[in-house]
Amino acid sequence: MPDQAKEPAGKASADPLHCSFCLKSQHEVQKLIAGPGSLFICDECVALCDEYVAGRTPKIDHEQFKLGNIPSERLLMRLKPIEQTLQGMGNQLHAAIEELRGREVSWARIGEALGISRQSAWERFS
Repeated sequence: MPDQAKEPAGKASADPLHCSFCLKSQHEVQKLIAGPGSLFICDECVALCDEYVAGRTPKIDHEQFKLGNIPSERLLMRLKPIEQTLQGMGNQLHAAIEELRGREVSWARIGEALGISRQSAWERFS
């Protein structure tokens, strides 16, 4: 069984976890490493990152990642993990903004950093 985040006591997940990058399930990889929120990275994606960090460009079959080459059933199975990844990123964004507001950073500065108006930032995150 791959390494993965432990569920809180009494809350077991029937759905498999997926890598937030390649979308492979925990059953398709050796290890799945938990990140913040609902974000995960598999050992295969970590190995690719290691290659890039070492200054080497790994050989990747880019055709396998094109949506047109992925069977419909597999795409359907991946919709929920994609949504969970987006939710995880949204949760991380909300947590960062809450931290900034706790530090009394203005809505104007937050909006500027996001490329939106102060009013839009306030409406979206308050």
